[in-house]
Amino acid sequence: MGSVCRRLFSLCLVSSVLYRGRSEVRKITRRTAYGDSGGQQQPLDIEAYTYPERVETPVGFSLNHSSLEISTILFCQLSRCIPCVQVHIRMNNSVPVTIDGVQIHFFEYKSNRNSEIQVRWKNYMPPINTANFIYECFESDAGSKVEVGVKTIPDYGHQLTEEYNVEDYETGPLMNYSVILKKKQILVTGPPGRVLKAMLCYKRGLVCRELKNSSVLLINSTFSLSYEYLLPCLCVQAFYPGPDSSRTTICPFTNTLEAFGPDLWRSSNFSDLIHHRNSMAVRLTGKCHIKPSVVLCWKSNGICEEFEESAAKISKSVYVFESVDRHSQMCFKFKYKNSSHIECRNRRDADWNVTMVTESNQLLLSFASRIPASFSAVLCKTEEDECKNQTLIHNVTQTEFSTQKLLMVLSVESHKFCVRVWRSDVVFSGKQLLCPQYSRNQLGLGLLSTLVLLAVMPMLVYMVWKFATKVVSAPLWSRTVLMMYSPDSEDQKKLICAFADVLKTELHCNIILDLWDTGRVAEIGIVSWLYSKRELVEREGGKIIIIWSKKNQKMYDQWSMLDSGSKMNHNDLHDLFNTSMACVYNDILQNRGIKDYSIIYFDGLCNKENIPAIFTKIPKYRMLKDFSSLVHALQSAPKFPCGLELGAKFLVHKILRSEKMQTLRNQIEQFTKLQRHGLLCCEESDCSD
Repeated sequence: MGSVCRRLFSLCLVSSVLYRGRSEVRKITRRTAYGDSGGQQQPLDIEAYTYPERVETPVGFSLNHSSLEISTILFCQLSRCIPCVQVHIRMNNSVPVTIDGVQIHFFEYKSNRNSEIQVRWKNYMPPINTANFIYECFESDAGSKVEVGVKTIPDYGHQLTEEYNVEDYETGPLMNYSVILKKKQILVTGPPGRVLKAMLCYKRGLVCRELKNSSVLLINSTFSLSYEYLLPCLCVQAFYPGPDSSRTTICPFTNTLEAFGPDLWRSSNFSDLIHHRNSMAVRLTGKCHIKPSVVLCWKSNGICEEFEESAAKISKSVYVFESVDRHSQMCFKFKYKNSSHIECRNRRDADWNVTMVTESNQLLLSFASRIPASFSAVLCKTEEDECKNQTLIHNVTQTEFSTQKLLMVLSVESHKFCVRVWRSDVVFSGKQLLCPQYSRNQLGLGLLSTLVLLAVMPMLVYMVWKFATKVVSAPLWSRTVLMMYSPDSEDQKKLICAFADVLKTELHCNIILDLWDTGRVAEIGIVSWLYSKRELVEREGGKIIIIWSKKNQKMYDQWSMLDSGSKMNHNDLHDLFNTSMACVYNDILQNRGIKDYSIIYFDGLCNKENIPAIFTKIPKYRMLKDFSSLVHALQSAPKFPCGLELGAKFLVHKILRSEKMQTLRNQIEQFTKLQRHGLLCCEESDCSD
């Protein structure tokens, strides 16, 4: 009993708390006790352990619907924190019974330590149905295995018992990972027997910022984390869910060449900043903290020619260039590691522009500038792909702000001459090439356009013909379809396989069915298999079909009795129905992907009234009456033109008369007769793809 007195503990009623990282540390006070009965807090008294009196069990009393939850929290005093085991007891009974309190027995396997405590109501309590107790805390060592047992006071002969491994918040967890570059996925595997939280984050200095909606809980399984950008600062962070948990951070792409490619620039933001009329500035912000080198370049005909002598002044990720012509063709070229990126700013209001008009043997250049500036021009003669200078440079200057245009006249001898124009009062200015458009060039362009049109028209006619032919012969769209059901009997599995065969052969759907993937299901378990296929459906824009039966209603009633935590965290490796319900229930709570689901039921085997109200928002189809509506939902086809819509109706009519559909009808009739006479065979079976 002396060890009990030396421990620090308290009892309180709290709501669900989510602990994330080292930023939240739970501090526990000494010997404070609260309880909850029927929604009302009641004073409690903590007493040293004494054996409670064993009495006769009241009629209707049971702990089957009660729960015992154990978790690790930290008791912090001054600068030192120690792990403690928190015990949360939820008592739920169908009939009111007298409960004076609870008796808690705590045992640590490694040290063979026992702690026993009783918590009683200070005041008299009438018979109650429900009560909640949270006891904080039994001091323990990190990584230890403990056992907790709970009995009622008085002792009615029933006990709740759970084993638990105390979390270690001082050392980050070990984890294995592999990268699939083509799918942009990182596969993470946690240590066996432990609940592990993993997430993706961008590391900048000592901080790793979590990606939105990227965290997952791993329970004895491998999970894939999908990323959008392949970056050197992209990391995987893993930790045990709980307060003040140390984190293991791995950055797999730090030295990967692909991480310094296009994604590095696509994930960055470039903000155009203007200081004054002869300068350009850009601010670079991105997921990763990088400092690339930047030069100016002039973009023309898909090529950006660098100004090697240009140098930027850098201040807090802002790059500033002085004495620059701010033309739309003047761009920034970023260089970092083995990659580069050209960023051109889309400026609607140019500082200046020039137009050219041809008159006999003269070229008239008209300059319009919003700012004081000087301009230069020179004639060049086109030879092959080059334009070589032929005359002296001509200059013109606008000394003040004015809307008046400047005129420059250049004499030419033939149509082979072009003009190079640039702004000459700044250091960095690119040269524009202007060439006159003569009538014969325009005539040639018109002839070329006519030839292209004549060549394209037959191809368009052919494509329209193929499109119309395909509508009346096969569906235009095929879908990835995941099928969920409850394995009632051998005959019911044959019916499901026949229905899946129709969708696969007639609608060309990619069917995902556990009966057709038994090897993979046996290898990784039904939980990992189902959730990985759910992710595949969401990624490919597929559909999930839930096949409902009367037996489903009974199984759902049992499943609905579970508490919310048990519903969402179901992990029975062989229970397909409860695993499916946990998946659907989780999506409904998060309002995620409800449009992906459809429920079907076969006429004569199930009624719409047998489907629970929780699936109200999910569309329901009765087979085979609503088969046309199901086909339209699987195809998600847009509104067809009149002729093509008739073709789609012909396709559905063709499927309904097919051999596969006749096989499905026979299976429905046979299953209906067996169900009516109670002759269903309950042996396990399989069907081949």
